[in-house]
Amino acid sequence: MLTERRAQLLSLIVREYVDSALPVGSDAIVRKHELPFSSATIRNEMAHLEEEGYISHPHTSAGRVPSDQGYRYYVEALMQESDLPREVKRTIRHQFHQAGREEDEWIQLAAAVLARAVENAAVVTVPRSAESRLKRLELVGIQDNAALLVLVLHQARVKQQVLLFPEPIEQDDLTRISNRLNGAFAGHNAVEIGRSQAQMTQLEWHVANAVRAIMSASDRGGFDEAYLEGVRNVLQKPEFATSDKMLTMLDVLEHKNLTRLLPFASLPPEGITVRIGAENEEDAMREYSVVISPYGMPGGMMGAMAVVGPTRMHYPETISAVRFIAELMSEMLATHYDE
Repeated sequence: MLTERRAQLLSLIVREYVDSALPVGSDAIVRKHELPFSSATIRNEMAHLEEEGYISHPHTSAGRVPSDQGYRYYVEALMQESDLPREVKRTIRHQFHQAGREEDEWIQLAAAVLARAVENAAVVTVPRSAESRLKRLELVGIQDNAALLVLVLHQARVKQQVLLFPEPIEQDDLTRISNRLNGAFAGHNAVEIGRSQAQMTQLEWHVANAVRAIMSASDRGGFDEAYLEGVRNVLQKPEFATSDKMLTMLDVLEHKNLTRLLPFASLPPEGITVRIGAENEEDAMREYSVVISPYGMPGGMMGAMAVVGPTRMHYPETISAVRFIAELMSEMLATHYDE
């Protein structure tokens, strides 16, 4: 634990650096905040903070900047989460209620509103059920011994796969197998299909095992569909002034990369998760901070949203915005699926 004076000083350094993107010097901080200490005393305290790993000293400047450890201490022990103004909340709610009834419209709107509120990039995933359940399946012959297996899962998710048979098979037989499996497995999840004791032919089990494998893979797949907004917000920040930094960030923010790089799969079922710099498991994310929250109905339809930006992030405002929009999306999702 830091002393009260060092904690206060670290908080001031974080806030000054986040606002200005310039290293913070002792003389400037004493003058601006009218601290009851001399510049020499503050320099000494800053030296201790640097020794303890909370701030660092860029070689081109006399000032100091927060380290990942310093940001973490600030988030955990020093910051006060700032609630969104009531008028802003009212405006955001109105935007959502004016949106269409299509789920995709809410998700895209959530990403746009969040990105604008925090002036960073925002990604919101398409919600999905915790486990796939079969609504119905169809088999459509495409060659003598091959058929297209179409699975319609609950929440209107569709999966397709070409399935090979050990011998030629007619469409009438494919239809019969489809009807038999629909009767046996409608409403079942992958585990229930695998444990079934239903009396079926070898061909029926061949299809059933393919259905179970597709559903299991879907359940392991995580959040692979998402909407991204606010790329320009990030690229305008001074951290990305050089072309190399900009290209690296663009690669991170590419859709397929982002859903893979963000730790959506390891999220707790509720609450805000903050990953700062080197705390990110993926090497590509080590220079960025991520504020993430799930949304939806635990045990039911769930999605996730995240803000991505440099470690020099307005953490109180970002956490507040993510929390509010996640709660709002949970309300919208609950209303939609209760209807």
